[in-house]
Amino acid sequence: MPSLRREEESMIKRTEKGFSLTELLVAVVVGGIIMAGIYSAFMSSINVFSSQQEISQMQFNAKAVTSFLKEKLANAGSGVPTEVPIPPVVFLNNASTVSAARYLNGADAIQIRMYGNMGEIMRVTNYNNPSATARLRQPNPVDVNPVNGQNTSVGNLLLVWNPGTSEYKLAEITSVVEVATGGSGTGNDTKVNFSPGLSIYNDPSGLGADYTGGNAMMIDQSAMNTLTFFVDTNGVLRMTDGYFNLQNPADPLNVSALPLLDNVEDFQIQIGYDTSVTPDNIVDNWSWTYDPATNTPNLNRALVLRCYLLARSQRTERFVSNVSRPDIDPDDGVTYAGAPDNVRRRMYSFTIQLRNRLN
Repeated sequence: MPSLRREEESMIKRTEKGFSLTELLVAVVVGGIIMAGIYSAFMSSINVFSSQQEISQMQFNAKAVTSFLKEKLANAGSGVPTEVPIPPVVFLNNASTVSAARYLNGADAIQIRMYGNMGEIMRVTNYNNPSATARLRQPNPVDVNPVNGQNTSVGNLLLVWNPGTSEYKLAEITSVVEVATGGSGTGNDTKVNFSPGLSIYNDPSGLGADYTGGNAMMIDQSAMNTLTFFVDTNGVLRMTDGYFNLQNPADPLNVSALPLLDNVEDFQIQIGYDTSVTPDNIVDNWSWTYDPATNTPNLNRALVLRCYLLARSQRTERFVSNVSRPDIDPDDGVTYAGAPDNVRRRMYSFTIQLRNRLN
């Protein structure tokens, strides 16, 4: 009996001893491996979800911005009679050549203007560019009677042009008086003083042209809408609503630029022109480039805009590799010879007709 009791006590002691250190270490290692696998799978799923969510958001935003651009660009030049040689758009290709501090290298910038309802056509009896004065044959809609001590035409724009040419000038009216016609004429003329021409909108050959015998039209600035689209150096597509000097983005008179879309790598514009001697409203030439100093090609003959917007994902991805950035504009002077990366990109393009320029 004593031996049986000792054996029973020995078994109880062995049972109370528990796991050995080796067994515990093995359990910890196995448990750690399992937890690491679970954590890795969880983090991978989070990364995949975040990437997919980011891509979906990028696509949704880009589509919305593309629709917005199509709507606005299609209205370029609204309110301008087709016989008036003022272009519907101001186009600046490879904008960084003008100001690398503001524009994304190689991307384009574009400005459109919508004029609302323009006034009636007036006859210019005398034009003096050095003195910045013009005489308009009466009767005309330029008001010479002051209201509350201020002429109601002051501050509006005066557009003068020579019919049958691309020469035009757009200036701001500073004063209006009634003067005698002079010479062999009878009656009165309306003498208009204007500020120096708004060169960023004018035809280069028209800045120093003589518009005596030409036509004029007054434009209400309050009814005019100017929209500018460009990509800044941070890859943000921006829009300004109001005065914006494309050739001098640091102009203190410029209105603030609103962000439309982040993570934009490129924005390119191709313009379709009617180059026929007798305009037939058929595009027969396309151009990626535009020289604002010489208005080449002539934007008055532009009928179609084709726009390309290249958006990218914000982060790199482990499961995407060997992706090359497309070269949209072969004439922008920028080649993307860098090694392929692991960034998702999406190209958005659309073509719109400048319906306000059709005869």
